[in-house]
Amino acid sequence: MGRQEQTSTKTALIVNPNSCGGLTGKNWEDLYNEIKNTFGENPYAVFSQKTGHGTILTRDLLRKGFEKLVAIGGDGTINEVVNGFFENITDESKNPPHALGTHMLGKQNHGEVIQAPPVLKPINPDAIMGVVPAGSRNVLAKSLDLPEGIVECCKRFVNGKPNKIDVISASATSTTQTDTNTNTNRQSKEVTTRIFLNAAEIGVGAEIIDRSKKIRDKVKSRFVSTISSVIATLPIYESNLCEVSIDDGTHNLLLKMTMGVIANGRYLGGGFKAAPRASVSDGLLDITILKNSGSFKMLDGFVDMRGESDQSFENNDIFYAQSRKVSIKSKERDVTVTVDGEPIGILPGTFQVLPNALTLKY
Repeated sequence: MGRQEQTSTKTALIVNPNSCGGLTGKNWEDLYNEIKNTFGENPYAVFSQKTGHGTILTRDLLRKGFEKLVAIGGDGTINEVVNGFFENITDESKNPPHALGTHMLGKQNHGEVIQAPPVLKPINPDAIMGVVPAGSRNVLAKSLDLPEGIVECCKRFVNGKPNKIDVISASATSTTQTDTNTNTNRQSKEVTTRIFLNAAEIGVGAEIIDRSKKIRDKVKSRFVSTISSVIATLPIYESNLCEVSIDDGTHNLLLKMTMGVIANGRYLGGGFKAAPRASVSDGLLDITILKNSGSFKMLDGFVDMRGESDQSFENNDIFYAQSRKVSIKSKERDVTVTVDGEPIGILPGTFQVLPNALTLKY
């Protein structure tokens, strides 16, 4: 399955043929005919072939002049496409295909090298994105109140109006060891930056996602891999002492974090509402931190949350606030970070809202 012959259309589809358990690709001919009828034109279609390919395809299409790009796939595919709307103007030549890039800050003590996040900009500020969820979870679709079904979402795209929405940039850390010519080890810390639309998870939720993906390399069933990772992770996970800095130090916390959520949308996988006041167009990110909670107590904490009118909420178990930026650093051990269901690294991490940075039609 490859590219279709390009026409004069300004609309393109970025399709993950493996979504819906491979049914999207298997039934593509019939599905494309339905999409054509809905769109009233023959949109150009390209197919992602591996992790990160959606980002590459999106950037290529935008630079070729396509003005409307529709992502058809799961939350991971949609995340890749939205990352393709932005480019790293610091040094894009060093970007891995699935990330927006890294940037060297300088050499620190003991040979440690730390890198700073790149500077990002939209490739075409006037381009419009569409979301057609075709995955097994479709969490973003729930946060956006999209209908079920590919054709129904295409109709929403055709009949909907363009909306300026916020995106969130997430910068997390990865560490590698390098042997130099002097036979010494130098620790290199790279800051990987990704854009996301729905939510970042930190701590036990991210550990479950990371473990599930590793299991799925051997066991293809998402259900089996998810249940296995929950059973393996949840009962033994320990909270970590973390520093939380909100809006560059306006509010600082030191707490034992079990799970953190940095949200643009309201929902996480499993359908529970972790950020009840979140809106994709309010210029704010929502911070939910479950504190020092073990086992299944965390589920009770999130289910019991209620959306109040003020901007912060705190009890013995949960901290909830809205801000424009938050930085989190672990004081004890490595803590995994995921965005829209994809692992990107470990703490320390910084999350910042980019107001009205994307035009989404839905």
